[in-house]
Amino acid sequence: MEEEKKDIAVVGTEKFTLGFRLAGIQKTYTPENIDEKLEELLEDSELGIIITEESLIQETRKQTRQKIEASVDPVVIGLSEEAESQRLQEKIKTAIGADITK
Repeated sequence: MEEEKKDIAVVGTEKFTLGFRLAGIQKTYTPENIDEKLEELLEDSELGIIITEESLIQETRKQTRQKIEASVDPVVIGLSEEAESQRLQEKIKTAIGADITK
């Protein structure tokens, strides 16, 4: 069975997305309305991972945050300077069904 390849999208400020664009990620967004953009991306079946700034996730409506937290495909990864690796590990565990830290 052939595995379906999925894209990565990055959502954030110009400064945040710049490094990802330089690394070759083409789907980068600096939206006016973060809630609308994240909800739109969560419905995109071509995406496997959405990377965004943790601070932007905290600014979203409660309903959007709940969708982000519940989403497994695509998985949403919030990054910040104080990023919690535990949350990322839990997301990965949920997405693939295995704890990769053991």
